[in-house]
Amino acid sequence: MCGGRPTPYNVNMSLADAGPTGDPHRRKAATVVSDTRRTDAEPTPKAASAGRTDRDIFRLAPTMDATVLDAIAARLEFRATDDGYVALSQAYLGRLPLSDTHRILALGCGTGVEVRALRRFAGPGTAIVGLDHSPALIETARRRTADEGLSDNVTYEIGDAHQLAYGAGAFDVVTLHTLASHADDPLRLLREAGRVVRPGGTVAIFDGDYASLTFGCPDPTLARTVEDKLMQLLVANPRVMRDMPRLLGQAGLRLVEADGVVYANIGASRFWLSAAESYGELLERSGLLPPEDVQRWRAFQTRSDQDGSFFAASNYYTYLAQGPT
Repeated sequence: MCGGRPTPYNVNMSLADAGPTGDPHRRKAATVVSDTRRTDAEPTPKAASAGRTDRDIFRLAPTMDATVLDAIAARLEFRATDDGYVALSQAYLGRLPLSDTHRILALGCGTGVEVRALRRFAGPGTAIVGLDHSPALIETARRRTADEGLSDNVTYEIGDAHQLAYGAGAFDVVTLHTLASHADDPLRLLREAGRVVRPGGTVAIFDGDYASLTFGCPDPTLARTVEDKLMQLLVANPRVMRDMPRLLGQAGLRLVEADGVVYANIGASRFWLSAAESYGELLERSGLLPPEDVQRWRAFQTRSDQDGSFFAASNYYTYLAQGPT
């Protein structure tokens, strides 16, 4: 329609053959097994944070103020309303061996979006534990899960994914959903996941390759500067998914399958424009850049969405690995 708002062109291009997706409706109920706690857990490690230059608001969520925590929660829940993002980020759930799974551990669960998705995929007898280091996000996860009527056999706990308070082999499946990019120590994270998954169990990792994240902007210097500072503000490990094959081997996990997609909004945008708005506002407050520079960048993103010239994209990757046998 002349003069109208263009329809967003959402690109979800496969970079590798993902293999069969399975049928999420063919799930059998499983028997709940008892929670096996680790009794020799050490204090939460702090050394990995020393000397870091990032200011990743997700990694540092327990220290963030209410404004930042509200922005994090709003963004996590917004992502669950975007059909394109949901399709690419939850595709691997249908490939998990849920028919014979008794217990699932979702590390870095945030507001519980993926836990709620797992509750819908898995049989009612499968126990799901969501863990996050932010008490505020866990509180939101509990509330939203209850509001959606999905609390049965779901438990949320506060803890550090680098030092889990569970015994060896306590879970059939462990998921790390958009966690590795925000971790103090991704290798330690993977080793802990490998420790608590049962022999031959599944460790699933989904995350963005945020080093590839880019927004259209006619000023190349401003574009590079804003993108660099967004990474400093939002992502501790922007290249970690490129390192994942090596890290899995070092953690004693066997890579079973992997796939990648690029998620782009071209012409007009909902998903990436929302990111520019919410994270751009936080970037203005951060002191990492002069506010007027961020405002100029944000204004261009809004205008380009309105006139049909918007561009933003990032790669995402999924890895399914098998625990030590």
